[in-house]
Amino acid sequence: MKYAGYDAIIIEGKAEKPVWINIQNDEVKIENAAFLWGKGTRATTEEICRATSEETCVAAIGPAGENLVPLSGILNSRNHSGGAGVGAVLGSKNLKAIAVWGSHGVNVANREELKALNEYMMTQLIGANNNHVVPSTPQAWAEYSDQKSRWTARKGLYWQAAEGGPIETGEIPPGNQNTVGFRTMKSTFDLGPAAEKYTVKMGGYNSCPIRCMSQLNVPQAKQFGGPTTGGNTCVANFVHTTIFPNGPKDIAEKGDGNVVGNLVGLRIFDDMGLWCNYGQLHRDFTYCHTHGVFKRVLPAEEYESIPWKLMEEGDPNFIKDIYHRLAHRIGEFSHLSDGSYFIAERWNLGPEYWNYAKNKLWSPMGFPVHHANEASAQVGTIVNCMFNRDAMTHTHINYIGSGLPLKLQKEIAAELFGSADAFDETKNYTPINRYKIDYAKWTLLRSCPHDAV
Repeated sequence: MKYAGYDAIIIEGKAEKPVWINIQNDEVKIENAAFLWGKGTRATTEEICRATSEETCVAAIGPAGENLVPLSGILNSRNHSGGAGVGAVLGSKNLKAIAVWGSHGVNVANREELKALNEYMMTQLIGANNNHVVPSTPQAWAEYSDQKSRWTARKGLYWQAAEGGPIETGEIPPGNQNTVGFRTMKSTFDLGPAAEKYTVKMGGYNSCPIRCMSQLNVPQAKQFGGPTTGGNTCVANFVHTTIFPNGPKDIAEKGDGNVVGNLVGLRIFDDMGLWCNYGQLHRDFTYCHTHGVFKRVLPAEEYESIPWKLMEEGDPNFIKDIYHRLAHRIGEFSHLSDGSYFIAERWNLGPEYWNYAKNKLWSPMGFPVHHANEASAQVGTIVNCMFNRDAMTHTHINYIGSGLPLKLQKEIAAELFGSADAFDETKNYTPINRYKIDYAKWTLLRSCPHDAV
């Protein structure tokens, strides 16, 4: 979009019939999308690229957006998504996709200054995914390590399915900007050791040096329809099999069920244009199943039509069935994708639902904890007073989750905010003080410009 010369695209009104917007540099057209309506995001992207060029970038909705599902998203480049119901916004306008190709480039005011800043960031500042700055295992170059760190590269850990043969991630000390992309082995972090065998590489968002998007090739997924390749970096990478009470079943070899089930789930989820609300959709499913809500609110015939036996067996075909129902608004069950606030109202879930700790809900509006509200007690609370929903403020989350020892984190707090008392050990919180206020201000003053750009 930037290469085509645009900083933003504003779409007003509603088309009489399904359309897609075709932007090729300065030429903008509204095209007939009758042949795309009803298709998944992948097929839509392929059709538009055939009609334009392979280099065209396509942001599309699937059946979920067409059917105005509240938890629907916009997908581009297969697995890159914008969630929070924006798919339904496009659907309400009869807008299937926006396709952009640009060749103008982007002019930089001060190339040398930008280059110096980039080198400083890449060699000295940037860490792994979520900006963890220590490795997950003890390594020669690191003073500290933390098992929870996403800086997972180490000797003996490979991209086993890489084209041309396995590639070892190895120890990747800071300083070399050409090896940053090896630091975050997100496939095994999300899916366990079995995922190493199926890892082609780590991909990522446009221009982001931290390549934290797992790119997998899982031949076993073929028997469930669709492609055997895919990947993601966030909750959508691993959430799909969490709805199986007995875990996912093995498909072809011991331990492959989690990898296969999640790839199948991810592919369908993204193709349908659904959005999981950081796993809240799946937590809501589990709550409603285990607390007898579905049995109570679904008509008997509909309840019996859902293949619960496949769920008990951990079969990916169950995932296919329920995602189809959600995206196409089939039956009472499909209201699960209305979001937490609305199912609580519709199905009369009551205080027990809101107080259930495993739901991870922080607000009766239905928003789950997500890199802001759950962090640093009063600081997270103040941050969320500034926003009406998911704040996702990585500034203080990166500080808290850096992997550094508490003593060192407190020393940093004293340097930044005037006192070590600004920073508390997680879940061992002390009363509010002026230094925590400075900590919250520091977070907000970095978060708002970050969001703006």
